[in-house]
Amino acid sequence: MKFLFTIILFVLTLKTSSAQLGGESVFPFLNLNMSSNYAALGGYIPSVDIKGTNSLTSNPALIDSLDNLTVALNYTSYVSDIKYGTAVFSGKICSKTMLSGYVEFFDYGDFLLTDEAANELGNFTCKDHVFAISSSREFLKNFRAGVTMKTIFSKMETYKSNGLCFDFGLLYDLKNQKITFALTAMNLGFQIKTYTENTREKLPSDLRFAISKTLEHAPLRFSLTAHNLQKPKLDDDFLTSFADHFIISAEIFPEKAVSLKGGFNFLAHNDLYISEMSPFPGFSIGIDVRIKRFSIQYSRQCIAFGAASNMISAEVIMR
Repeated sequence: MKFLFTIILFVLTLKTSSAQLGGESVFPFLNLNMSSNYAALGGYIPSVDIKGTNSLTSNPALIDSLDNLTVALNYTSYVSDIKYGTAVFSGKICSKTMLSGYVEFFDYGDFLLTDEAANELGNFTCKDHVFAISSSREFLKNFRAGVTMKTIFSKMETYKSNGLCFDFGLLYDLKNQKITFALTAMNLGFQIKTYTENTREKLPSDLRFAISKTLEHAPLRFSLTAHNLQKPKLDDDFLTSFADHFIISAEIFPEKAVSLKGGFNFLAHNDLYISEMSPFPGFSIGIDVRIKRFSIQYSRQCIAFGAASNMISAEVIMR
């Protein structure tokens, strides 16, 4: 465990000065939501434990030792012809340690290939793949730690790139008070092979802190997540730029067979808002239905006027 914390401290120190916001880094798909439950909550909520193998995509420390062999499938219909999906598994390898992993694909559709004179030469595709393995372990009282290693493969026409990165997560769960704190450092790594020679780009690293609270006498859970803490985005419009670091979310009946979820991502709203015709970017909703060992989830995220992301997930406990 001391070794794990040494790695975290070293990588954070190394990467904090160079971490980037969206649009300023390579492999931006690493920050897309992979689970319907977390997409419905407005994004990556590392403090919300939904008791499923998909939790590791938000925080590798969320996979706890109560889970047996569990498999999840996620599929997203994104804007235009873009689609992506994930197959996730987790299983207990000893009393306090979980081993998990996932395979993820991104397909951006077909594109028309032309030369400088606009002569059509055919079609080409763009695809990305991620292969990840994760482990989490309980230590001390109420604490869990987790780490995920991800290998990345990207192809855009004849241009190829690959990389390696890590997610680190900590979870502090006060079960008696129904309150959870989480700290994650996501996508810390580097390109191994670049798309072009001498053009090495940074990965979309993200330092996140979150807190979740389930009310004692009401079926409600509220969460507040601060993200991109490694690079404060503060400008002349202080309140707006400060709010861009936060996601707020709520769940109704979070521990029941049927739960409803909703969230609001300030950064997504402020970046994608155009006019009163499209007031909803950044808002998301979803539902989770659990029947014994099976769970099915659906979420819808508003991206812009006439454009939304729809995600469906299914999870089953195999044994």
